[in-house]
Amino acid sequence: MSGIVRILIGVAVVLLLIAVGVFLYFSGTEPEVREVTPPVVEDTPPAPTPTLGERLSERLQGTTLEGSDEVVRELAAILSENPQLAKWLVNDDLVRRFVASVHNVADGKNPRTHLDFLRPKKQFAARERGGQYVVNPRSFARYDLVAEVFTSLDTTGTVELFTELEPLIDEAHREIAPPNSEFRATLGKAIDRLLAVPVLTVDELLEPKVVTYRYADETLENLSSADRQFLRMGPANVAKIQAKLRELKIALEL
Repeated sequence: MSGIVRILIGVAVVLLLIAVGVFLYFSGTEPEVREVTPPVVEDTPPAPTPTLGERLSERLQGTTLEGSDEVVRELAAILSENPQLAKWLVNDDLVRRFVASVHNVADGKNPRTHLDFLRPKKQFAARERGGQYVVNPRSFARYDLVAEVFTSLDTTGTVELFTELEPLIDEAHREIAPPNSEFRATLGKAIDRLLAVPVLTVDELLEPKVVTYRYADETLENLSSADRQFLRMGPANVAKIQAKLRELKIALEL
């Protein structure tokens, strides 16, 4: 194609475009332009966080964390027919003690400072056997009552009480927990830690220290202080408590 031909074709195309434009202009018809209206997004403010009073059940209305001991004693006392539970509930700051103890266990720490009323009166004892030391069975028996009371708790009632007291528990949890953390997650972690403690089937050897003993098995000695404290309750008590913890974990859907 020669250069002149290309020029003529180009001029024809330009003239055609001009003609179309003039026709549209004088005919009053313009290409339809559809305006797309963006959807209106309303700034919906976040729902306000319910207050403690709004979260409390009808029978807990007016209860504060500081003044919750009396109602907790009344509600918790019916969870077990063992009279020892009522004796333990005479302690103060029950909700905070519970929350702090769960945090300690979840972190692998011994919660003895918050549960001093559970501390056995008799001292830990070992016995010598063939020139070696093992735990005296009487040391395990010191925790029989704790295991007995814990396993006597009504699982359904315990879960219902926990759910009802959860607003107060959450408030106590916020006092000591990192921001945006949930107590249920901490409780699940604590239960899982205790469920992972081995149930010993043989007498573990001990090594004497200055005022106490240590496990000769480094695997056991290197467990967290919370785990070792649980071991000191003895195989039978550990197995009983773990069975109850499994029930509670399922019932609480942790």
